[in-house]
Amino acid sequence: MNIIFFVLLVAFLSQRSYVKGAECDSKAEIVCYFGSWAIYRTYEGRFTTEQIDPKLCTNIIYSFAGLNMDLLIDSLDYNADITLGGFANVSAFKQENPCVKTTIAIGGWNEGSLKYSIMASTEDLRQKFADSVIKFIVHYGFDGVDLDWEYPTARGGIPADKSSFVALLKTLKARLSPWGFRLTIAVGIDDSYYDIENIADYVDYVHLMAYDLITANSNVTGLLAPLSIIKEKINIWLTKGLPKSKLILGVPTYARCFNLEDSKNHAIGAPVTTTTCGGAWTDEDGFLAYYEVAEMVNNRCQGTEISDDNVYSWCGDIWMSYDNVQTVQTKTQYVLDQGLGGVMIWSLDTDDFNGMYGDKYALLSSIYKTINA
Repeated sequence: MNIIFFVLLVAFLSQRSYVKGAECDSKAEIVCYFGSWAIYRTYEGRFTTEQIDPKLCTNIIYSFAGLNMDLLIDSLDYNADITLGGFANVSAFKQENPCVKTTIAIGGWNEGSLKYSIMASTEDLRQKFADSVIKFIVHYGFDGVDLDWEYPTARGGIPADKSSFVALLKTLKARLSPWGFRLTIAVGIDDSYYDIENIADYVDYVHLMAYDLITANSNVTGLLAPLSIIKEKINIWLTKGLPKSKLILGVPTYARCFNLEDSKNHAIGAPVTTTTCGGAWTDEDGFLAYYEVAEMVNNRCQGTEISDDNVYSWCGDIWMSYDNVQTVQTKTQYVLDQGLGGVMIWSLDTDDFNGMYGDKYALLSSIYKTINA
């Protein structure tokens, strides 16, 4: 073992906070993703690590690290992650709340699939990647890694990714588990990407990204995260061998929005034109943070309906689908009733973290209150 890595590992383990299990017991996991680029937003939209409340989460996941030209884990934004202390600030939450775990997510939509497909394709590359991961999390003080490959076999991947993904998880688990580091994965709602039967043994949790069932490419309005379809997808994972306790249900803290072709036709399935709607602070076509949604609903919208435990509102020619406090509570209660592992949110920085239109962290607080009722 490399002597420098050994010294770092001993130092890290000696600083880890150990508390009795009973003191950290939670009915379910509450997983909170943080999109580090939110520090570059302006005014009400700017979100920094200082605004994270670690008491509301059991696991805080810093998003994202990526792969460098050697196919090893690396920072994607040295300014946010290192110069401004993003990594260190998140890891330090364990000093304030020793029950919380902190994880580094690697991947994400912008990273694509090609690099991950190549990295996972041979045992030598998988081992080198796993070695880089454990060095990385020890150096920056994380408790584990969340693999967010979007998606095996797609977006530049190849059919062999299904088996390569399992082999990669096996390699990572063997490298991380002796020291108690956790391995989680974020998976898309399309189960066809994954060899589900062979994943369960190698992961601590599966974070099901149960949203974006409608995207900005749609030519009609539709629901972002309808519970009936989500239940069907959950059942696939469970019937193929994933223990209930390992499945974490993802809920969105954002909306997908569309421009109606006819503002008087605001039903589900109504025709839409080119998507130009978007939030003043998040500045992304077809996307609104929950605090941007709340502002519109409170000040500009003509109507709101709930269908299939998902909300939709219309505001002039803008139509948006999202979760609110009520539907998030319903989904969280479903998780508890079914004995699933917990709930995760994407993401902290798009919740109403300032409490401008209700409770601070309105959606996350709804999850927390329901689980800890």
